[in-house]
Amino acid sequence: MDSIKSKINSGAKWTSIATLVITLLQMGQFVILGNAMSAREFGMIGMLTTIIIFAQIFVELGLGAAVIQKHHATNRQLSTLFWINILLGILICIVMQAASPIIADYFQTNELEGKIRLLSIVFLIAPIGQQSQYLMQRDLSFQLLGKIETIATILSFGLLIGLIVFTKEDPINAYVISQICLYSLKGVLFFICYLPKWKPSFVLDMKDCKEFFSFGIYQLLSRLVNRLGSNVDMILIGRFIGMEALGIYSLVYQIVTIPVLKLNPIITRVAFPVFSKDKNNNQTLETGYLYMTKLLALVSFPLLLGLYSVADIVIPLFFGKQWGEAIPILQIMIIVGILRVLMNPNGSIILAKGKANISFYWDSGVLVCYSLALLAAVQSEQLEMVAWTYVAVSILNFIGGRILLTRMIGLQLKRYIKVLLLPFILAGVSSVIAFVLKNQMISLHNNLVWTLIWSVLISGISYFLLFLVTKKLELRGEYQ
Repeated sequence: MDSIKSKINSGAKWTSIATLVITLLQMGQFVILGNAMSAREFGMIGMLTTIIIFAQIFVELGLGAAVIQKHHATNRQLSTLFWINILLGILICIVMQAASPIIADYFQTNELEGKIRLLSIVFLIAPIGQQSQYLMQRDLSFQLLGKIETIATILSFGLLIGLIVFTKEDPINAYVISQICLYSLKGVLFFICYLPKWKPSFVLDMKDCKEFFSFGIYQLLSRLVNRLGSNVDMILIGRFIGMEALGIYSLVYQIVTIPVLKLNPIITRVAFPVFSKDKNNNQTLETGYLYMTKLLALVSFPLLLGLYSVADIVIPLFFGKQWGEAIPILQIMIIVGILRVLMNPNGSIILAKGKANISFYWDSGVLVCYSLALLAAVQSEQLEMVAWTYVAVSILNFIGGRILLTRMIGLQLKRYIKVLLLPFILAGVSSVIAFVLKNQMISLHNNLVWTLIWSVLISGISYFLLFLVTKKLELRGEYQ
């Protein structure tokens, strides 16, 4: 029990430092883009981001998780998987080049065609380091991983600023070029830094990798339907409501999910290889899962609930008054963000148990539910209706996920609720403090900057002090 906690803590320490830097830079990136772009242009950014996410899934082919889960891989097998990634990257680049006019026509946005072709260059370079990245995760080399990702993010962010501010480059082109820099640089650095431990041989033996393909195919399909389920709202909004509506929705989605998608991997990225080592001990897995959930809740709940309290200040202050329509959508999507935090760790358990097929079947069912519900919602042409529909289906998905874990590892719902109760209460109290303080300060003066600073500062200190008090009471109870 203590061993699995210490492994999670050790990996999370190094991952969290890198994640903090990367998250701040990404938030800064979207603030810059939000101020430099119209809602329609930001909608195009959202669609390009969705495209690169799907393309990455096909390049990986689900083999990364197989490498981490199966510790006995030979050099011959790893080399074969490396060259498969390279060949898939070339194939994806060609497909994106050919499909760009079709995608642009689907979204009735001709400008997308050239951007997609430019973006496809990523897949000629990024796959070089993909295998090395997963081997680092398997070896729990999170300090090195964190350094590489931080360096790549800082340089790509600097490039984005330089292109927009100094060369007056079109913001969309600047974003695409910065993404090419980010993924390519990470790929090259992963490969170079892991060369002392492993370098690929010139071998391509498909038969020797059957066990990886059998695991990887379900992981590929699972990730594909999972990502499709996560992005079907973008696809449907862009097609049926338009790029301007997609821009508003995409901005909100980024604000809500950047903390979730960046903070969750601090734990889940570490947890998967750690859980894989104890995959046959359900009691240990349950303990690790509850501990992981508690850590995620303690960090994510105050951020998301606090964001709800000050949403009407954050949007106009950072992105401009032209984004006012995004405020109610943001407050609704906070619920989705919280549920995403709590649902995300499921995958670490399922994959650690070697049940990639279950993950695929589950995600397929969720995809069908999401797609049908959101397809009906976009017919209203109202973003609020789409957001509330997303919330409703996410709640059903969350409930089903808890039931699945009770059967898979014997998760006790009473213990699970107990783990979540304290972070939720503490975050709720601090968020109420932020909300009341914000309203009082706005009524006295209309300085948004100082209102936000004091609201966040005092509510943050309140949360921290409440946490320390409850921690001392908890420790005192253990020793009595």
